[in-house]
Amino acid sequence: MVALALAPLVAALPGGTPVAQGAGAPGRGQAGAAAAAAATVQGTEAGGSTGRAETAAAPSSAVPAPPPQDARAAILVDGATGQVLYARNADVAMPMASTTKIMTALLAIERGDLEQEIVTGERAFGVEGSSLYLALGERRTLEELLYGLMLRSANDAAVAIAEGLAGSVETFVGWMNQRAWDLGLRHTRFADPHGLSSRDHYTSARDLATLARVAMANPTFRRIVGTREYRMPWPEKRAERVLQNHNRFLWRYEGATGVKNGYTRAARGALVASARRDGVELIGVLLGAHPTGMYRDMARLMDWGFAHFEPLQLVRGGETVGSVPVDGGRRDRVPVVAAYGSRWLVPRDEPAPAVERAVQLAEPLRAPLAAGTRVGTLVVRVDDQVVDRIPLLSGASVAAAPAWAAARHALAGWAEPALLAVAAVLGLLVGVRWRRHVMARRRWRRRVAAFDPMMWYAFRPRDPGAD
Repeated sequence: MVALALAPLVAALPGGTPVAQGAGAPGRGQAGAAAAAAATVQGTEAGGSTGRAETAAAPSSAVPAPPPQDARAAILVDGATGQVLYARNADVAMPMASTTKIMTALLAIERGDLEQEIVTGERAFGVEGSSLYLALGERRTLEELLYGLMLRSANDAAVAIAEGLAGSVETFVGWMNQRAWDLGLRHTRFADPHGLSSRDHYTSARDLATLARVAMANPTFRRIVGTREYRMPWPEKRAERVLQNHNRFLWRYEGATGVKNGYTRAARGALVASARRDGVELIGVLLGAHPTGMYRDMARLMDWGFAHFEPLQLVRGGETVGSVPVDGGRRDRVPVVAAYGSRWLVPRDEPAPAVERAVQLAEPLRAPLAAGTRVGTLVVRVDDQVVDRIPLLSGASVAAAPAWAAARHALAGWAEPALLAVAAVLGLLVGVRWRRHVMARRRWRRRVAAFDPMMWYAFRPRDPGAD
């Protein structure tokens, strides 16, 4: 890894001090802030960027404590970056009830075709709990079943989807657990696609927030969970099934965008909620909560987050952040631009934090180089804490230099050493010549001293000094 100090920018940007510590890791082509967040959680699976790892920290001392919640575990995160604004018992494993269906829906969207027709089998027919009341042998598209799954919280739709896509519930559950492992959800295990099981079926608030971030980055998932009412044709009864979203938070909270609620006797209330205000989307999770009071508690937690934090722009998408050297090209350096923008939530009305941006090259660059080529990573730090790693792209193309130019460049590189070598050789020759001259004069003087003075003129040798 070649690290360049050409862009350490330490800037005082308006906004306040960082409230969470952690490393930005990573994913996340870039199609927007939400997609960037998802790509970072998924790491290399999402497309080869360095990605962003989830952060975890308590609120800053400058921020008042959030209102209490009647829940065993709670967490509030930035939907774009995973920055944790508040967490309590966030890594304790506990039942998740119907929030299980977030994974069920995400997998179905990723692996299935929305127009695919699925036939209701015996295992799906008559499943207990919330239901779409599918008839045995009833045919529904995957999209219709997904609306039933996420709005009506239909357990029969969950089983029908699992069997229709994987061939069996057990195989689909294996997919769910593999996907959880790929996302780094180490406190999560699935035993069914709907959440009725209480044994060997659990998650943590942090894992559920991570899963929700990835799912909400999927446009189809976001559209479904953000729907309040959906009308499904019901030819058998010459009518329509009117599906209303059971997630009361979506109806009651201004700016709500999703995600899923749930309840079982073992799990109590479970709520994953998201809301957007002023360009910031927060995701909250309550587990082991009061089944009706959880909506009020979540609204208060969201209000607290929106009221006390604001976004600090760290880098803008397409921004030129420096330049890097290129070998063998018509130009020696090329500008580099950020593949996408990045921000960080900071407490309102606080002193500005120090922001440092450093360019890292995976390897030296050689021409030809096309514009938009991935050339390195921009490491962003807030108060000495890494918060993001953004892919860097070449801001211009660099053509390979002609052969004669390359040769000239190579010779130019050797010119200075060659001149030094020549100077050294000449100095050595001059030194040898001077030493010979001095030694010859000494020999001449000795010979002169050995002759009789009377015969000196007749037998004098030539004075070397006369040369």
